[in-house]
Amino acid sequence: MISIEQITVEFDSRRLLDNITFLVNQKDKIGLVGRNGAGKSTLLKLIAGHEQATSGKIVFSPDLTVGYLPQHMIHNEGTTVMQETQKAFDRINQLQLEIDSLTKEMSEREDYESDEYSEIIDKLSRAYEHMQIIDSGNFQAEMEKTLLGLGFLRSDFDRQCSEFSGGWRMRVELAKILLQCPDVILLDEPTNHLDIESIQWLENFLAYTSSAILLVSHDKIFIDSVTN
Repeated sequence: MISIEQITVEFDSRRLLDNITFLVNQKDKIGLVGRNGAGKSTLLKLIAGHEQATSGKIVFSPDLTVGYLPQHMIHNEGTTVMQETQKAFDRINQLQLEIDSLTKEMSEREDYESDEYSEIIDKLSRAYEHMQIIDSGNFQAEMEKTLLGLGFLRSDFDRQCSEFSGGWRMRVELAKILLQCPDVILLDEPTNHLDIESIQWLENFLAYTSSAILLVSHDKIFIDSVTN
């Protein structure tokens, strides 16, 4: 799915990564382990597209989706916990609008044998297929289950994200990534912001997810439980 090919990264004449080459295949669960400053976070940023290598390239399979949880991030304001989490399903809303628009267009046309009409049918069919893949019918329950698993209470769902500490807001971002079910999940020290119960829930989730995982953590038990 992802091919890292001869990646080299230099900062101020210091070579951080030197000719790194490896593959991330389907369902791989990879732990990146090393001392502080070894380049683990930088490697995740390169794959996520947040930084550029000095040389080499990263090749992705077509239509590959990637979810990335950095150690530090700028958080959105003005939303409740549930509203922010629901952004994980923006694609559902986009698909539904597309389906509604195509359905309306079909009902207004009578050129059933034309190429344009066939194209509308093809687009509508693909949109329905994508909707089924996302499994939109149960996303409300999935949001609640994920937030509860990461330590939130039901009474927290309608509270403003701004009321929570940075660590709790990182949990919201983590929930969004997990709910999106991307092909590849990049996690940079995810347990820093979690209590024991939430760590155990996340271990179980990641152990059984079909997504490939690249994980940076200093928690040896967590890495041993999740990665293969």
